[in-house]
Amino acid sequence: MIRAILFDMGGTLDGDGLHWLDRFAQVYAEAGLTVTRDALRAAFDAAEERASVDHDIVTADFETMVARHVRWQLEHLHLEEPRVERQIAASFVQPIRAVAQANSALLASLSHNGFLLGVVSNGCGNVDVLCRDFGFEPYLATVIDSRRVRFYKPDPAIFALAADRLGLPPSSIMMVGDSFDRDIRPAKAVGMQTAWLEGPVRRDCPAPALVDLRLRALAELPDALERRAQDVA
Repeated sequence: MIRAILFDMGGTLDGDGLHWLDRFAQVYAEAGLTVTRDALRAAFDAAEERASVDHDIVTADFETMVARHVRWQLEHLHLEEPRVERQIAASFVQPIRAVAQANSALLASLSHNGFLLGVVSNGCGNVDVLCRDFGFEPYLATVIDSRRVRFYKPDPAIFALAADRLGLPPSSIMMVGDSFDRDIRPAKAVGMQTAWLEGPVRRDCPAPALVDLRLRALAELPDALERRAQDVA
């Protein structure tokens, strides 16, 4: 019986299966910037590296965090231009705000139905700030931020820590995430049930035996959980 549900943040609760890199690729194209996938990947990774050690980002809300990330990307690409920076940041933020609003309602419904909820994220130290900013905080029993706990996905230890904080055996917890290697494999390794958020485009599953539920959108989760409970019963 599933008693608790853990969620990834980036690409899951704030993206509904669309990774930040893929969303940035869309935004750059919409802005008319010709940047190859490899170049954008390198710029994105460079910004992620800076975010992981930046002191001020640990208190940053979503808009502030994205503004910093975009600035670092454009610096790496040698495309510093305040107007372009503002345009990309605003275009990136708007759809995520809409996704987060819908997922806040989802969390409220799951919490009302008796599930303990939590977040496990490879964060920059501000995952709790983001959860508060997005309206998730009232429904969460635990928030695990890798920068704060010093365990990083895909280390299974971060999932074992989440189970310990919830006070539940891993077998009664389901992990929901968009990354097969960072969410599904390690969560299953500690004995959790798993829900793989594939996103809008169906993906090949590297190891179907490790997946208990496959979702195209988080809105499918409540019905999928109900069907699974009926099958088990």
